[in-house]
Amino acid sequence: MEKWFKLILLSIGGVFVINSSIAQVTPATLGLLFSQTNYGGTARIRAMGEANTALGGDLSSITSNPAGLGFYNRSEISISPIAGFNSNTATYLDASTSTSSSAFGLANAGVVLNSKRPDNIPGAWKGGTFGFSYNRQNDFSNKAVYQGTNIDNDYLDFVLDFANSNEAQQGDYYLVDLPYETYLTNDFSVDSNGDTTFNVWDTFVEFASPDTPVNQQEIIETSGSINKWGISYGGNVNDRFYFGFSLGVMSLRYKNEKTYSEVRYPESILDNYSLYEKQDISGTGVNGTFGIVVRPINKLTIGVSYVTPTSFTITDKYETSMRSLWNESALDFYGDDPGFTGDQNSRKQPDDWNYSLVTPMRLNTGLAFFFNKNGFISADVEWVDYSNIKLTFDQGGLDDGNAEIQDRYRSVINYRLGGEFRTGDFRIRAGYNYLNNPLKDTEELNRAKSTYSAGFGYRKKKFYIDLAALFTTYDGVRIPYVIYEDQGIGPTPVADIKYNSTRIVLSAGFFF
Repeated sequence: MEKWFKLILLSIGGVFVINSSIAQVTPATLGLLFSQTNYGGTARIRAMGEANTALGGDLSSITSNPAGLGFYNRSEISISPIAGFNSNTATYLDASTSTSSSAFGLANAGVVLNSKRPDNIPGAWKGGTFGFSYNRQNDFSNKAVYQGTNIDNDYLDFVLDFANSNEAQQGDYYLVDLPYETYLTNDFSVDSNGDTTFNVWDTFVEFASPDTPVNQQEIIETSGSINKWGISYGGNVNDRFYFGFSLGVMSLRYKNEKTYSEVRYPESILDNYSLYEKQDISGTGVNGTFGIVVRPINKLTIGVSYVTPTSFTITDKYETSMRSLWNESALDFYGDDPGFTGDQNSRKQPDDWNYSLVTPMRLNTGLAFFFNKNGFISADVEWVDYSNIKLTFDQGGLDDGNAEIQDRYRSVINYRLGGEFRTGDFRIRAGYNYLNNPLKDTEELNRAKSTYSAGFGYRKKKFYIDLAALFTTYDGVRIPYVIYEDQGIGPTPVADIKYNSTRIVLSAGFFF
């Protein structure tokens, strides 16, 4: 547990209020990040807001509701590449910074093998379908940058306050060690009435002020995804009742790189310094999905699906380093120190962390109403309780993380709505997907995510091609460090970040 304590306190003050694209070391935050997944699927279903709990006849059913496989009356193979484009805007200290990035990958691929009962054989059983698919359920590719000029405080204010408040010794916390080893801070002993000796931390670097401004910047880049390999079966009883089940093997990869830097005014003894952090997480998990769809009348289907909790085994690799570059005037302070070169570096790389994560179950209900052969509308409601996220560290000691989960997160209702209009061989689609705010304290930050989608398709007897465009928007906050009120050096700086992402999905499939 010592390494957890050191690292949690290191990450630029350990204060991150984030959304799914930007994360921190804190286990509770990672638990939420890996629990907020979409169902993904083909371009057809994504264009309709992923509202397909009551629909069938699409590869996406393997992930969302395997009962939908019972609608198939022939076999199919399909592939769906995806292109992602991010455009984010951050406001920090009255300065606005825009950032763009892009990523490409595979959204979905799979095959369904149908075993249809011949029409000339009587009976309620109409046959069944096996499905096998790869599906991307969460995409972490993103980039955010914020920057501004601070005349009230800087990162070293936070480090010194933390070190002195905790009577830190060298080696206690990476938060304190890195600045010390790069000559940004120093310590000396104080004798209190001849009885007690304790450390006091200080710095030769000028603090931020109107005459000594500090330019601050942070670059945050994330990458990776959560993918699901699924095997599923769906059956058809009399074209009225459909059932299905699937087994999902999950793969998790998440990389988060952050570079925080401060540049001093020209006359300072310090030119600049930067703090770099990289977190590389990989894991595997398993879950199950069960579902039914009923058709009480020809124009209406009703679906229910249950996704079991996903149990992940995770390996977390972490490294951090700090670099300071000094002006020649710094030799007046450190010139007698043989270790001082003017370009100072320090690096920490603790052992890997291994822990288990259990994400909450998901319960979906859906309705689909059909307008004969002219199209349909579909709506889903999903219930998820994020307070049921569970963490178990190999060496124990994650009770604080689980307590934070209970204190901060809540159960939510998510919504999905979509529709399709048909004219000849062409299809026109639109949808909306809303992931509700998982935080109990809704005044802290509304972390709800809205996705608007649209698309079209062309379908013939032997093949089809579909295109979908999805636009997602949500808000995030980044706090680089904390300034406590009694320090009298201005407020804690906060970066407000508006995240916008566009995803383009193309699906091509063949029937056989």
